[in-house]
Amino acid sequence: MTAIMNARFAQLLLVIIAISQCIAGSTLVVPKFCLAGEEPTAQAPAAAQSKPGAVRFLKEWGSQGTEPGEFHFPIGIAINAADEIFVTDFYNDRVQKFSTEGKLLAVLPVLPTPGGIAISRSGDIYLSHFAEKKRELRTDDRISVYDPTGKLLRQWGKTGTADGEFDCPGGLALSADGRVYVADQTNRRVQIFNAEGKFLGKWGEYGSKEGQFGGKVSLRSRVGGPQFLAFDSKGQVYTTEGSEGRIQKFTPDGQFVLAWGNNEDKPGSFGGAFTGFKDRKATLQGPVSICVDKQDRVWVSAVCGRIQQFTTDGVYLRGVGTAGSEPAQFYAPHGLAFDSRGALYVVDAFNHRVQKFSVE
Repeated sequence: MTAIMNARFAQLLLVIIAISQCIAGSTLVVPKFCLAGEEPTAQAPAAAQSKPGAVRFLKEWGSQGTEPGEFHFPIGIAINAADEIFVTDFYNDRVQKFSTEGKLLAVLPVLPTPGGIAISRSGDIYLSHFAEKKRELRTDDRISVYDPTGKLLRQWGKTGTADGEFDCPGGLALSADGRVYVADQTNRRVQIFNAEGKFLGKWGEYGSKEGQFGGKVSLRSRVGGPQFLAFDSKGQVYTTEGSEGRIQKFTPDGQFVLAWGNNEDKPGSFGGAFTGFKDRKATLQGPVSICVDKQDRVWVSAVCGRIQQFTTDGVYLRGVGTAGSEPAQFYAPHGLAFDSRGALYVVDAFNHRVQKFSVE
């Protein structure tokens, strides 16, 4: 059973399908908050921003299982305007809602295998879904939308390569005007829709050049990217690519702006292999999730168990973390988000939990 579970997770590691050990004395720049999947608003110049402060572990909740409050590979996280925390529970086919203290508030059954998540200003919940089957056997790669109580409002898409179709859709992000951006992972592109699911545009293709995605692995590999995406206050779009070890920045309509990163194992890079398997080595590495805070600092989680912070021009600022299962350690952190008080929440995917940190 352990071997089966590990094999399933190896396929899932860089899905969107929520970030490091906080060492005494480590510091990170203080964000105000970031509603996961929603575009931030403009802030004061860097000179007026807060000085760096410490990041401290506060609490954790969750463990592997099927009972309410437990997880079977949590992936995405989003926080609404009321500071209610929504986490996608991939293999349990549900979204769970928590308070900022980790108290379970609701369990929302959803369409199978939810991964990416974003919440609109009205509170509607957008999810991405894909099944772990070969493309030829899949038909149900799609986007779904639920109201805040868990009622299904609409869904769109199917498995395929045409406009409005998906191959392992991953992270989601909503622009200020309500457009839905989808990281269409194995199709190596970003697709844009209106809130009702009408196709509006796309960009990206297979390759390693500017504006391309995932050229260092096979065309059919989901770990190529883009995996997750996020907006800054100017509406610029940032994407992660695990196989390339790269962040790319685009205009809202997909024009390339700049890129940074590689998979070397050093500060400012995203390398370092996943070490959570006890019986074998894993070669997966690279950035996974991304979020831009209210002061336009870019936060990136990586498979190796680190969070790193950059400017919007890709200048490395600082980072903390190592791999592990103790408090303030991580195995393949995925989604990340901030609440309105500046607390950081990390989806610690392979540890089947959520961790909360104060950021001074």
